[in-house]
Amino acid sequence: MLDEGLNKQEIRRILEEKLSPDYSYDSGFILGSMCTDAHKFAKSIYCKYVSKNLGDPGLFPGTQKLEDEVVAEIGELFNGIDILGSFTTGGSEANLIAMRIAKKLRPDIKDPEVVLPVSAHMSFDKAADLLDIKLRKAKLNDDFELDLNHFESLLNENTCGVVGVAGTTSLGLVDPIEEIGKLIKGKDIFFHVDAAFGGFVLPFLDKLGKQVRKWDFSVEEVDSITADPHKMGMGIIPSGGYFLRNEAIIQKTGFEIPYLAGGNFKHLHIVGTRPGGTVIAFWALMQYLGNQGFSKVVKKCMKNTEFLAANVRNIDGVKLAAEPTMNVVGITTENGQSICELDEELRKSEWMLGKFTEFNLVRVVVMPHVTEAHISRFIKDLKKVCKKLKLV
Repeated sequence: MLDEGLNKQEIRRILEEKLSPDYSYDSGFILGSMCTDAHKFAKSIYCKYVSKNLGDPGLFPGTQKLEDEVVAEIGELFNGIDILGSFTTGGSEANLIAMRIAKKLRPDIKDPEVVLPVSAHMSFDKAADLLDIKLRKAKLNDDFELDLNHFESLLNENTCGVVGVAGTTSLGLVDPIEEIGKLIKGKDIFFHVDAAFGGFVLPFLDKLGKQVRKWDFSVEEVDSITADPHKMGMGIIPSGGYFLRNEAIIQKTGFEIPYLAGGNFKHLHIVGTRPGGTVIAFWALMQYLGNQGFSKVVKKCMKNTEFLAANVRNIDGVKLAAEPTMNVVGITTENGQSICELDEELRKSEWMLGKFTEFNLVRVVVMPHVTEAHISRFIKDLKKVCKKLKLV
C-alpha cells in the first residue's frame, strides 16, 4: 500500500491502462458468455443503493420487502403461486442451496445421491464435493437430448434429489422436466430445475408464441428453480436467484443468525453479506421493462440466433450441433474432427467462444450485446478458418 495516496485523476488513468486488456461486450468478440452488459437503468439504480446489505435484513426492511416482491413476481413468471426465495451470487450458489436442501430433507439416507443429466452445470459437481453427495449422471442421446430411460435406471433408495436443466450450458436445450416429474411422482425426492440461463428466456419465448416444453412450477413435482437475472435478465453482475415452492422447507432446513443488529431471521443463504443494490436494481428494471420490454429483448436475440444458424448451415465443413431452442448455438465439424483447432484459430482473431470438448462443439451465446453486424464478421472469419483447416 502507498504511504501517501494518489489523486483521483491519476488513479483513473492507471485503471484505464491496467484494464485495457479486458474484452468489452460492445466489441462483439464476446460470443461465448452467458452474461451481458447490465442494463443502463439498472446500473444507475445500483450505484445509488450500493451500500444496502441484505445479510442483515432487519436493518434494511425496505430492501427486504423489495426482494420479497421481486421474488414473488419472478415466481409468477415461472407459473408459481406464493413462491419464496432470494437473490444469490449466481447460479452456482443457488444450485448449492438446492443440493443442500435435497440432502437435509432426507436424513434417513446414509449415502445420499442426486440424479442429473451429464449436461448439467459444473456447479453440481462442486456442490456434491462440498456436501458429500454422490452424483449419478444420465447420458444423452445422439441429438443431445436426455436419455430418460437411463435417467430412470439411476433412481434408487438413496436418491434424495433429481435435477433437470432448462437451458443447458452447452446448447441451451430444455430437459423433459414434465417427464422427470412423472418418474419421481409420489416419491420423497426433491426436484430442482436449473434455469440459470433459460429462466429469463423461456417465459418470453412462450409469450412470443414459440412452443416451449413445460419446465417451471407448472410441473407440480418441481420444488425449486435457479434463474440468474445477470444473464438474460440484464441485471447487475453478480445477480443470481433461487426460487422455492414450499415455505415449510425454509423452516426445516434454514439457518439462523441470532447476533445480527437487525435481529434473527431464518434463511437458506450460503453467504453472509448480500448486496441489496443488485436486488433493488433488478426490481427497478422489471418495473421499467415489463413483459413487453423483456419480450422485445428476447425477440431480437432470437432473430440474431436464426441469422447465425442460417449462415452456419451454409458453411462447408461445419454444422449445427443441434437446432437452437433458445439463443444458444452449438457449432461442430461435419467430419467429426476435433473442435479444438477450430476454436484455437478463431481465438487468434479474438473470438471468445465457449468450448465443450466432451460434445466436440463450440458455443455461441447470442446475448443482447451481440448484433447482426458482429455475427456477420464472425461468419466471415469462420469461413476463412474452415478453409485454412481444410474442413471444407
